[in-house]
Amino acid sequence: MITTILISFMQFSIVAPHSLHRHCIATQGTLYPKNIQLVMIDDVIVYYYNSSAEQEAVVPEWLNHPEGIEFWQEVHRNLKFNRYVMDTAVRVTSEHYNHSHDHFYQAHGRCGWKSDGTTEAFMSHAYDGKDFVSFDVSTRTWTAAVSHAVFYKRKRETDLEDLVRLVIHYESGCIRWLEKLLEFSVTVREPKVPAVSLFERPPHGNSKVEVTCHVTGFYPRAVQVDWLGAEGLPMVDGVNSGEVLPNGDGSYQLRKSLTVPQEAQDTQSYSCLVLHSSIAGNITVTWAPKKNLANVLMAIVIIVSVVLMLTVLFKYLVWRRAVAQNPE
Repeated sequence: MITTILISFMQFSIVAPHSLHRHCIATQGTLYPKNIQLVMIDDVIVYYYNSSAEQEAVVPEWLNHPEGIEFWQEVHRNLKFNRYVMDTAVRVTSEHYNHSHDHFYQAHGRCGWKSDGTTEAFMSHAYDGKDFVSFDVSTRTWTAAVSHAVFYKRKRETDLEDLVRLVIHYESGCIRWLEKLLEFSVTVREPKVPAVSLFERPPHGNSKVEVTCHVTGFYPRAVQVDWLGAEGLPMVDGVNSGEVLPNGDGSYQLRKSLTVPQEAQDTQSYSCLVLHSSIAGNITVTWAPKKNLANVLMAIVIIVSVVLMLTVLFKYLVWRRAVAQNPE
């Protein structure tokens, strides 16, 4: 068991990579907002703009200091120019397809560090939810995902100023943003230790018991949860895992359930093992089998009955002795 846990922890404790994401959407028609922009560091929102809102993007509280505001304004200027790029993209693409009414154009840019410490960056575009073009930063080339996107690929390739802008941003500017944001967002990315609890319920229509390990309140998002059997090995059969879901306070939660067959309920115990970067070791909570309630109640009834009978017999013997010593 110790070896299994140690191997699992060594695999999990590799330094998690960090990344910065830019999500942009431009639309035509009346069904959607005209422009939406979102910047995130890992899972923390840095910048959010929605053209249908009555105000511009707002500086997040954790950036509300002189250096942070100056940096945020740089991001704001960059994305304000990007609105023009996105509005142009949806317009020329809709014209190329001869589309009218409601259509949308999406862009996703990402840069960051991989687990080995090297950097990576990419950008991909979609039209009406389908892959359209992508930009390879290392080769400085655009690739069309569909034949109809070749016109847009050529349009972006012939704009040398635009090409230089993209390369500079994704090779250096984006990583600089990421470094700055990791520095500024320390307080909102503080690790939170998970709380672990077990609860059980019998599934309808059979004698199996479902035991759920509820892990909640943790940050960052990455977590490893395993059900361990009698030999301390991770179980697969009978295990059902939910998704990692956000809580309202910026932390996350996960549920992983184990179905225990009837024949194992009185003899086997199982443990829920939780590994998370906020703790040096692990959190282990054990589910122990419970004896059949009917048998327990029967045993209690028998014991109480025997005690009552002995009490009555003792009182009767005392009474007989008293009568024998004091005859009328």
